[in-house]
Amino acid sequence: MIAAISFMRRLAGVEPDRFRRHWLEIHGPLVQSFAGLRRYEQCHVQAANEPAAALGIDGFPILFFDNDSDRKLAHGSKAMADCNIDSRSFIGAVTRVISTPVPLKDGSGPACAMILSRPDDDPDRLQAALLALPKLAGLTRYNPLEQGPAPASTVPHLPVAVSAVFQAWFASPEDRAAALATCPAPSFAVEEIWLPPTS
Repeated sequence: MIAAISFMRRLAGVEPDRFRRHWLEIHGPLVQSFAGLRRYEQCHVQAANEPAAALGIDGFPILFFDNDSDRKLAHGSKAMADCNIDSRSFIGAVTRVISTPVPLKDGSGPACAMILSRPDDDPDRLQAALLALPKLAGLTRYNPLEQGPAPASTVPHLPVAVSAVFQAWFASPEDRAAALATCPAPSFAVEEIWLPPTS
């Protein structure tokens, strides 16, 4: 499976509530129509630790495809062209990480977090630290295959690079906050919303 993860910063002047509504109600249905899309997730940032806040990321969409051929087919489609036009109305900067997802601990929970391993960090050491968290319910690691600007997009590139992305789940927001309180890596508490493909 291939996962395309975007790091999005909202457009200057777009308030968080408007960003959320536009992403869910207008942009989301455009993405849901991508041919070959298997799963689509929006991760809306609710809070961030200090290293994460400095990156100015407001959301992480994750698009899942069976293989890279399906992903490339979607990225060359009219639906993607429509998305790129719409993106300019609420996204100020974006970068995309094409990755392979690796489940490390099966399980999920209502409290989700996105944790970024920076280029100079050791992602294996971060992985071991996350797996040792006592309140961890589930963990997936996304290993980057390529990173860079969103394809064919005119939205400015957000220059954030990573050596890995981790998605973690906890049984409660309190468990998530306690587990991530001392995490040195950029960590985001997110609201996880799944939107079913419509194609």
